[in-house]
Amino acid sequence: MFNQTAQKVFDESIDRALAVPPAELVASETEMSYAAGLISYALFSGDISHEQAKLMHMRIHSARARRVALLCRRQPVGQELRHVQ
Repeated sequence: MFNQTAQKVFDESIDRALAVPPAELVASETEMSYAAGLISYALFSGDISHEQAKLMHMRIHSARARRVALLCRRQPVGQELRHVQ
């Protein structure tokens, strides 16, 4: 199991990812990637089981889906996202 500090950091990363404005994709993905890294480290060190890791990754996927829904809702009809190259 995550220790209290790691759990708090994980929760805060997800909260920060959800609090970022919908168009700020890089900032939200950075927070979610950090949370995923915490899961990987905890799994590697034996602090959490594969089942716990799977549940925590589901939380990240849920946060990402929520962000995508907010971004899609925000887009005016007939306009597509512009990709910077």
